[in-house]
Amino acid sequence: MKKVISVVFRTTGALAATGGLILAAAMPAFAASPNRAYAASSSGLISISPIGEATFPGTSPVTVAHANITGLLTTGVATATAGPTSASETVHAISGTLTALLSLAATSARSSCTFHTNTGRVTGTTSITNGSVTRTGGGTTTFAANPAPNTTVSVPGIATITLNKQTTAGDGTLTVTAIYVSLLGSTQTLSIARSVCNAANLAPVPILPGKSLEIMLGGLGVLLLAAAAYQFSKRRRLIPVR
Repeated sequence: MKKVISVVFRTTGALAATGGLILAAAMPAFAASPNRAYAASSSGLISISPIGEATFPGTSPVTVAHANITGLLTTGVATATAGPTSASETVHAISGTLTALLSLAATSARSSCTFHTNTGRVTGTTSITNGSVTRTGGGTTTFAANPAPNTTVSVPGIATITLNKQTTAGDGTLTVTAIYVSLLGSTQTLSIARSVCNAANLAPVPILPGKSLEIMLGGLGVLLLAAAAYQFSKRRRLIPVR
């Protein structure tokens, strides 16, 4: 009888361990840092933290009436969204006074990024409507509507403007900035419409698609009881009759 009990406990323990692994696999997996997006930020003499930031996990979407940075930027409405595998930011009515000699304008600017679960890669895009930079007495340069990654517009001695700026961190996290301005040898920077996506699948990964956690737990309990009963019955059949 002791041997029968021992077998039952060993079987139950093994199945419980397996069930623990199944439950762990079924729980959502999250990256170390969140997917996020925000309207604008700056560093240098004028330093402003991200304005109107949405994050996942966290708060999304986030809409602000404007993302103004005194001395650099005024905007209209800006909306940020962040989800388990994507993020995006759209900023309207952009007007930047970069220096006394240089101004920037756009009807809107949008950046987005997406983690592709089938490839394990992150990609990003930028769209700009009616974008341009104007140098006093030096004419106007129009921005492409869908600029290629890291397209640069140089204003010698004053600024370098990068459209659809994309940088990838060592862990695969992609940062996409619709309009990035570096002024006077990077002593002042301005980021407009930025999105950040981690190279990790943040979506739930169910081991049994379409089944709830409660059903899975119930099924595991039935499996444990059935295994125990089977082992007990099997051992009893092997006991000789006296």
